[in-house]
Amino acid sequence: MNDHVAQAAEVLAEHLPILAFTGAGVSTESGVPDFRGPNGLWTKMDPADFTIERYLSDPERRRRGWKLHAEGQLWGARAPLEPNRAHLALADLYRAAKLSGCVTQNVDGLHLKGGLPEEVVAEVHGHVRNVRCLDCETTWPTETILVRVDRGEAEPRCEECGGIIKTTTVMFGEQLFPETMEKAWRLAEGSNSVLAIGTTLGVWPAAEIPWAMSQAGKPLVIINQGETEMERVANVRLAGSAGETMEQLTSLLIR
Repeated sequence: MNDHVAQAAEVLAEHLPILAFTGAGVSTESGVPDFRGPNGLWTKMDPADFTIERYLSDPERRRRGWKLHAEGQLWGARAPLEPNRAHLALADLYRAAKLSGCVTQNVDGLHLKGGLPEEVVAEVHGHVRNVRCLDCETTWPTETILVRVDRGEAEPRCEECGGIIKTTTVMFGEQLFPETMEKAWRLAEGSNSVLAIGTTLGVWPAAEIPWAMSQAGKPLVIINQGETEMERVANVRLAGSAGETMEQLTSLLIR
């Protein structure tokens, strides 16, 4: 354990409760690829495939997406993912009344699976547990749609109106869900520090939350292996892996 971890623990302990703000790097130990790393998703896939414009205009893109979900690939609804040390450490901090909640950019649901209650997790980029129709806004559990894919429907449509359906994730070009952002800001307002884990802090408007907290004088601690967009405002910067660093940090905060 290095001195920077101890410094981070000291800063956070003096400014409780903590808000966790997490990105793709918190889930890499669970087998979820990050986006911008040397082996990240953008080295293998076209970022344009994740725009709402491409999804709406390209039936083949939609068919590929449903196939990936049905096969349990990436972070899909059937992906065999389990929470890792970072997720479990955050749940430990919450149970110890050190953590107020978590604002996450991830759609994999691993914070919930790792033990954080749904009421204190704001999934600002949505999640893969449900599917909604983009026309009539009917929603279903994702698994009910994947059963249809299993039966041979390459591109399932809304059974109510025939509209295009997609998981309740936010693609590039889509607005964030207002009610989820309101929840995220409520969590931020009730927190006295922010711990950013596994994120470049460069995707807005979600990144406005840690930025605004920092500007309001609430300490920002960053755990990320690569450079971030908020290096100059961070109170403490830790460059280790999310899992190992969170284990060390949590052991100092709960003792």
